[in-house]
Amino acid sequence: MILNSKKNVFLNKKNDRFVLMISKPILALFLMILSTVCLAQEGFKFGPQVAFITSRTHVLDKLPDNYNFRFKSGFKLGFSAQYGFTPRFVLGTGLSYVNKGYRVFNDTNSKGNVLKSNSSHIELPVNMIFKFKMGASSRMRFLLGGTLNYQLQTDQKILANEGNTFAIKESTQQQLYPMFNTGVEIASENKAGNVFVFGVYYSQALSNQSILHISGSKASNTDVFSLGYRGSYIGIGLSYLFDLKNFKKEEVFFY
Repeated sequence: MILNSKKNVFLNKKNDRFVLMISKPILALFLMILSTVCLAQEGFKFGPQVAFITSRTHVLDKLPDNYNFRFKSGFKLGFSAQYGFTPRFVLGTGLSYVNKGYRVFNDTNSKGNVLKSNSSHIELPVNMIFKFKMGASSRMRFLLGGTLNYQLQTDQKILANEGNTFAIKESTQQQLYPMFNTGVEIASENKAGNVFVFGVYYSQALSNQSILHISGSKASNTDVFSLGYRGSYIGIGLSYLFDLKNFKKEEVFFY
């Protein structure tokens, strides 16, 4: 039990170091965005998007004292397309590949006390983006919308530690399911019309993506307890959106 406690302390310290490691470049990006010019952000713009995300399971009934779960990191890659109808309203969509998952701990297990898993998804979002009315130079935007999430793998997944004394049988409940999106962004447009966006986002699934059946071995047909996994996540994202007008060929006149 003491060894497991030391392992958990080590894992927490490792997670803290990771947070400190990524906080400095994020702060630098934040300051860089604030120092750039902010214009109307109107018209059609598109470009790449990347995000660091984290998600976890949730309790369905009762969690035994010797079990716990924590956030598991993942990522999001894709492209974003936005159209600014007015200086204060933008409609956005895109297509993304998302890798997300969970971690479950058995603190009393000496033969491997953690099982973790990530799965692959495709997301199609539709978001309304509203620019805050904080003056002509305001860079803050509020995002509200929905996402259609498609899970790529649906076969039953079985996880077990080396001693086969701690196992998770993951069964998919829904391959295609909706999610509710919200977030806050800082967006700055340069003189060429391209927009750099830094945002903090939250996506909440409306139902369980899968059920995790926790047992003492792979062969066991009796669950110690079950957890639900909705695939909801919080993330920090960056995107760079090009103004479509920059890709038009310049007209050449012959005299």
